[in-house]
Amino acid sequence: MNKTIITFLITILSLVIANAQNIINKSIKEVIVSANRAQNNDNISNIQIISSDEIANAPVQSVEDLLEYAMNVDIRQRGGQGVQADISIRGGTFEQVLVMLNGVKMNDPQTGHHTFNIPVSLEQIKCIEVITGGASRIFGNYAYTGAINIITKSEMNNSANLSFGDNKFSLTEVNYHTIQRSINHNLSVSQKRSDGYIDGTDYKIQNYYYQAKTNIFNIKTLLNAGYIKKEFGAYGFYSPKYPNQFEITQTTFASLQFKKEGDITIENKLYWRKHNDEFILFRSNPSLYHNFHETNVYGMDFNVIQKTKNGSNVLGMEMRTDNIISNVLGNDLDYPIMIDTDNYYYKGANTTTINLFAEKNIKVQKLTISSGIMMNIDFRRGNEYFPGIDVAYEITDQTKLFTSFSKSMRTPNYTELYYNSPTNIGNKNLKAEYSTNQELGLKWYGNGHNTTFTYYNRDGKNMIDWVLLNGDSIWRTQNLIKLSTSGYELNSKIDLNHILNTKLPISSFSVNYAFNQSDTTSNGFQSAYLLDFLSTQFSITAHQIINDKIRIDWRTTRQDREGGYTNYVTNQEVEYLPFWLVSSRLSYKMLDNSTLYLEINNLLNKEYVDFGNISQPGRWSRFGVKITF
Repeated sequence: MNKTIITFLITILSLVIANAQNIINKSIKEVIVSANRAQNNDNISNIQIISSDEIANAPVQSVEDLLEYAMNVDIRQRGGQGVQADISIRGGTFEQVLVMLNGVKMNDPQTGHHTFNIPVSLEQIKCIEVITGGASRIFGNYAYTGAINIITKSEMNNSANLSFGDNKFSLTEVNYHTIQRSINHNLSVSQKRSDGYIDGTDYKIQNYYYQAKTNIFNIKTLLNAGYIKKEFGAYGFYSPKYPNQFEITQTTFASLQFKKEGDITIENKLYWRKHNDEFILFRSNPSLYHNFHETNVYGMDFNVIQKTKNGSNVLGMEMRTDNIISNVLGNDLDYPIMIDTDNYYYKGANTTTINLFAEKNIKVQKLTISSGIMMNIDFRRGNEYFPGIDVAYEITDQTKLFTSFSKSMRTPNYTELYYNSPTNIGNKNLKAEYSTNQELGLKWYGNGHNTTFTYYNRDGKNMIDWVLLNGDSIWRTQNLIKLSTSGYELNSKIDLNHILNTKLPISSFSVNYAFNQSDTTSNGFQSAYLLDFLSTQFSITAHQIINDKIRIDWRTTRQDREGGYTNYVTNQEVEYLPFWLVSSRLSYKMLDNSTLYLEINNLLNKEYVDFGNISQPGRWSRFGVKITF
């Protein structure tokens, strides 16, 4: 019934837009993004842009909550408000998505649970690019099902943001911008905390972020540095058998980018990311089970781009070294490394990979082609090639047909390889997972709307997952032989006042609908991640301009997930149930430099589960004030 209703609404919506097509001037234009290594102006791939206006007015306090409404993006919250969330795209897993900050990789080699430990608040973000589909030939490892690129502002307002709410929530944030000797400096400090919505879900998050940007002698330089510390009750995060868990994570990163443009453009990125993870299984008695992990990632990404008459040629190289020291993950160290007087690192591992890229971009009249190949040099697993091609053809000034083919890969992380606990056992013999991806879609730049329809298919092999065999009590990592996933997506950004030539209170909104399906079921075992994907996702975002001072923004989504989980209390298999979420933000502009706001998440106070046995927050209200100066 729900699918029928949604299909009917989409059909009616399309007819209304079609009738208005010839009488209104084009008003919503596609934002051009970096869809290939050359960063050409032609957007071939299927990419969704979350704009600065959407970010500033969304009823959310974290990037994770914001992405809850993006096209075919699955956010499985363990703790809300940015404490911890697993993000996946197009029915994949949270380990298969590349996350970047200004084009610099932020994925953690220990586990994807920590990928979004990024010390950037919503106030510093200019826009977010959500790239759907396999992109290994462009970005290398992790970009198995897609990539997310968070782009920060070059200049931001000096501002202070104070917010308080339910569950003893509080947020304090200060942002400062200055220009000295042609250098743009951005500095941000924030702290967010709450006692939690149930016992064991309390948290405290501290963010520090600095950015310097300059353009001297036609050389653009960007320096990013940041630190984030999270201390949180991880109630049931990793095992419902021992629910009263606690975790402390710290992430420090720095990156330096150079770019000199011309007929031959040279780009160079150098980056480092350090992550510390302290996990306590029994919060009241840490000595019973206490894990420590430290990862360090060093990377360099170099591109040479040659402009041609009809496009560009690109040669690129990426070198990346990951290492970990831990008291449980990796192989035995020759000598223990002291953490403090009572704890030591006994194990460690490291991996170095080199990726070589070649790309050709051509535009001839209405035809645009971007093709390339990535060679992955892995000294342990051997060398492999991952080609890809994106093709777009402008049927008319307002419609574009696009298609793509690519191969993608992802190597197992250190948790999947080495983790051992009372409830989980890793597998040192895991192989990398691979996929072949196809996509066909249509972009329609209409009068007052921007609509994209896409069909995709992904054939994977050696898929990595944590599985629980029937009759067993231990979760184990395994390579599943094959898994094919397919689906379709509809995304439309609509300006009703331009279409209908009216002044409706709800002037613009976005509609996303995605359907995913797989040819494999969990017969004889229970899947932790791979087969528990969103089968359908329907979301609407809208805003109302009441007058020059009052604005209301709305977010609603319906999610229906495949698979199920074992209820720890009843020991019965439970299917994931579909649910609706509604959130809203009311903004009141008091003066030219200050705004009062009220945010309410889960407005309908729905009970729901993103991940087995972890209940999510009910209605959560926050009141705040933002002052610019």
